[in-house]
Amino acid sequence: MSARSFPESAAVGRTRSRSTFLFGGVLLLIYGVFLVRHAAFAVGGSDSSGYANVVRRLKSGALVSRPRSLDRLGLPDEWAQNFIPLGFVNGPRPGTMAPLYPPGFPAHLLAAASVGGWETGPYLVSPIAAVLTVLLIYLLGRDLRLPPGWALGAAAVFASWPVLVFQALQPMSDVVATFWTVAAVFCARRARHRPAWALVAGASFAISVLVRPTDAVLLLALAFALPTTVHALALFAAGGLPFAGFFAAYNRRCYGAAWSTGYGKTELLKELALSQFPPRILYYTTELLSTLTPLVPLAWLALPADRRLAPRDRALLWAWFGSYFLLFSFYRHYGSIVFLRFLLPGVPALILGAALVGHRWLGERRASWTVLAALVCAGILVFEWRGVRREHILEIVADQSVYPETCRWAAETVPPGAVVVAMQASGALEYYTDLNYVRWDWLDPATFAKLRQETGGDGRRWFALVFPVDAEEVRKRIPGRWTSLGERRGVALWRLDP
Repeated sequence: MSARSFPESAAVGRTRSRSTFLFGGVLLLIYGVFLVRHAAFAVGGSDSSGYANVVRRLKSGALVSRPRSLDRLGLPDEWAQNFIPLGFVNGPRPGTMAPLYPPGFPAHLLAAASVGGWETGPYLVSPIAAVLTVLLIYLLGRDLRLPPGWALGAAAVFASWPVLVFQALQPMSDVVATFWTVAAVFCARRARHRPAWALVAGASFAISVLVRPTDAVLLLALAFALPTTVHALALFAAGGLPFAGFFAAYNRRCYGAAWSTGYGKTELLKELALSQFPPRILYYTTELLSTLTPLVPLAWLALPADRRLAPRDRALLWAWFGSYFLLFSFYRHYGSIVFLRFLLPGVPALILGAALVGHRWLGERRASWTVLAALVCAGILVFEWRGVRREHILEIVADQSVYPETCRWAAETVPPGAVVVAMQASGALEYYTDLNYVRWDWLDPATFAKLRQETGGDGRRWFALVFPVDAEEVRKRIPGRWTSLGERRGVALWRLDP
């Protein structure tokens, strides 16, 4: 081999790398257009409406306030709980309410609304975060010495995972939290060559915790990613300090103490229990196998045996995904694809680890093995997109528009001064209308009779916005002669007759 062949080979490699990156860029653009095309430009349930309502309060500065219906109906403070919408908790003072959620994701929505307008900006945050996360996974794969094709394959597998698609189409925090966790790991590894990256890694980690406090478990993985020097660790701490101060100030304003949170007000730690570990770990394992194919988790499990990968990088990828997997295996809530989103910030490590193992087994062999690797990747992508269709993800997200539609219908129908009984739509009623509403899940027949008496007896008009699954429970808690005024997409508006 001549001396000239080496630079020629390097030039061919650079050309292939640029071609792969360009091809990936085109795919990423198509993916982004797809996400925006199918995104839910609406808020509805507890999470999405809760975040949206917090955004308005961040803008106005009124993070803590009295429930709007309390004073309108002339009720004392002890009734406040009944009028607090989903996504909020009791405030630091009697008769007040405060956001359940931390400020990180609402701050993203507020920034997007300032740039793109309130009708569009907030709903683009999750799709854009998904696109940027996929790009970062490709870059992190290259940083881990994956060839361009393998890094592109890992990014594509993550982009097609049904859980990511589901969350990327909604104004919820999970994809933004995932972006900042991947950014933190990427910057931490880059700090091994240039310590200044540790400052960005610290800021990224702190923002991820601001978005989702459980992302604090990422700290173990970052310990393996960062260089073990005092200078780098000091820069990492300095990067996170301003955001930690903001979080403390927010908590003190909303809950009365810097160390208190909205999740703490709901006693969320009680949702973690050792007895829940066996069924939860079985559930998450089964769901990962059924949404990613068994190939990805099994390849990740083989990662410690790959001695050609640096020990710290093996530990990084294991601690990264393993921390999330272990934490939520103790958590009470599970049972559908909705709850698999808890693992979303850790899944990039699962996929990258599997790609590294797959490359060692297949990519370093003959060209025929590379073709086999491409076919395996294509098979995983087809399997994932079948999962998107099987779970009816695009249809579920499209159904979010029922909330603004039914809330505006109620606003046009309900007369001034009336009260709407609601639960699932309480956050949307707060966001889309100026109606008075009360939570039916805090009522029983005796409580409602007392409430009705204190708000004017038969002189006050009562209505109910009822989802099909709640109809029987509403009638049980609020007995009386209800008359249906019609339905919009399955959601009924009832009137309580005197």
